[in-house]
Amino acid sequence: MANVRLGAKAVGSTVKIKVNGTVEDFIIIHQGKPSSVYDDSCNGTWLLMKDIYEKRQWNSSNTNDYANSTIHSYLNSTFLNLLESNIKNAIKQVKLPYRKGSGSSKTVTSGSNGLSAKIFLLSAAETSFNHVYMPSGEGTELAYFKGCADDSSDSKRVANFGRWADFWWLRSPSCSGYSTYVLYVSSDGGLDDYGGSSGYGIRPAFVLPSTLLVSDDGTVSTNTAPSTPWNISVPSSIMGGTNISISWAKSSDAESNLAGYKVERSTNGGWSWSLIYQGTATSTTTNVAFGTTSVMYRVKAYDTDGLESGWRTSSQVTVVNNNAPSAPPSIAVPKDVKGGSTLVISWTAASDSDGNLSGYILERSTDGGSAYTQVYKGNALTYTDTITNGWSTVMYRVKAYDTEGLESGYTTSAIRTVRYNVAPAINASSTSLGEKNAPFNFGYTVTDADGDTLTVTEKLDGKTTATRTGIASGTALTFEQAADVAGFQRILNGNHTLTVEARDGKETTSASATFTKAVHAASVTLTTPLAVDGDITVAILQVSGFIPNDAAFKAEATNNALDDSPVWQDVTAEVRKGMNIVFENQTASAGAAFNFRISVERGASGEGGYIDSVSGAFQ
Repeated sequence: MANVRLGAKAVGSTVKIKVNGTVEDFIIIHQGKPSSVYDDSCNGTWLLMKDIYEKRQWNSSNTNDYANSTIHSYLNSTFLNLLESNIKNAIKQVKLPYRKGSGSSKTVTSGSNGLSAKIFLLSAAETSFNHVYMPSGEGTELAYFKGCADDSSDSKRVANFGRWADFWWLRSPSCSGYSTYVLYVSSDGGLDDYGGSSGYGIRPAFVLPSTLLVSDDGTVSTNTAPSTPWNISVPSSIMGGTNISISWAKSSDAESNLAGYKVERSTNGGWSWSLIYQGTATSTTTNVAFGTTSVMYRVKAYDTDGLESGWRTSSQVTVVNNNAPSAPPSIAVPKDVKGGSTLVISWTAASDSDGNLSGYILERSTDGGSAYTQVYKGNALTYTDTITNGWSTVMYRVKAYDTEGLESGYTTSAIRTVRYNVAPAINASSTSLGEKNAPFNFGYTVTDADGDTLTVTEKLDGKTTATRTGIASGTALTFEQAADVAGFQRILNGNHTLTVEARDGKETTSASATFTKAVHAASVTLTTPLAVDGDITVAILQVSGFIPNDAAFKAEATNNALDDSPVWQDVTAEVRKGMNIVFENQTASAGAAFNFRISVERGASGEGGYIDSVSGAFQ
């Protein structure tokens, strides 16, 4: 069944309203406020019962004072209560133009000073009469009666009581000089007057809101406003310059004509509001401008007839105005990335105009994919990642975030290819070699699982002593300087470290061993004497190296070294001074042969030294 608004019905059309349980016809006699002599409360749809409802005295006291009349009291109490509660509650409390008091005065009180009533009788002016007995300006001709005869009968004013036309009261007093007389409409639609204690017919009139609904059969039904949404949800934390979502509970509507919702926002604590949404949804997204200090929101429902619920208002939320940090200026990823190994990624610090930078989020993508996985979140500027075997490529991106959760854009690294290589291995005989007082063998073997040719470097106390190239995997080697007599002699007493490095062109592996050189005395001689023809009478001998001043140094020389018992001459002084040696021995049974022997031992200072070379000549 279709419904139309009461205000859309034509003047003269009939609607149906129950009175004391019985449906009665009412004529629409006017739409809107009749004129300026009426109070604004009179703006609505004016209804008049089509026929006479009953007969009653106008005033039992037989005076023509309508405000204090029996009929006025009856209409706004007993008769009003005969109407259904929804209509009764919808009827407007209006202020009507009326003549105050009793007697023959024609002066009318109108506008906001008019008589307050819900149910009333029409005045002579409203029913289009113009007669000398009427009060002056007691209303305006209503649209339904427009054009009726001013001072004679008219069918539009005729009303039946039962089967026959009959008299019916107006609210206008008769100003003919009789304080008991009241104007009424005669059975032919003309005007007459008589004592108010008579029992004439009543045609109740009232004004309804134009928003009420009228069904196809003319039944008037009241339209109630939707219920107020029972809650509105606003984020407890709001960032300026961002979009937020506002939602609210759905309203109910007894007439099922809920049309939508209106949402308003206030940025000054509720002093003023602006509409941000109108529609049928129960949520909306809105932008909170940067710089806004606080916001609050309210929502109400409305129906198809324009009736609205009350407002549901949110709490006031302080807006945080915060700028996102800048993106980190750069991100560094090593070019050489090895599968199964670790990788250090670093980035430069971001800036934040609000001074509340909190940290960084680092993400990784593998195998050229577009998806990223977070691998780190914190305030450091580096992260050590583990490269899983099987990845073909890796790339990284980093962004900054602040204490309010705002994030910068990403800074993305170049893509890196993951290489796979097994580093060389060094298998050494030992890592702690103890004390050494003579050349020794430090053996080790280098291997490479990939079969790469290796370059091997030997270092003594961090200084390179030997480099070997083209070494095949599995080759056993000996540290050269430690095993070489001359090399060992050049090593000072004390703690030393031997280091071996093996490189396959991609990676380097190192292994170290420690030893302590503890040589406190040394002697040098020729294994094979130098034999000559003739005699050896003079020689010179030089010892190069470093010999501390307090060391026990002794040099000896012989010119018959091949004899069973060579004669050894102490030549320490000559060697120290660089002087010629004059041999005292004059015999050489096995032939002349030269040899020397030098011995040195640490002195009280414990300072070490060494002999680098022994040279000389003889004749």
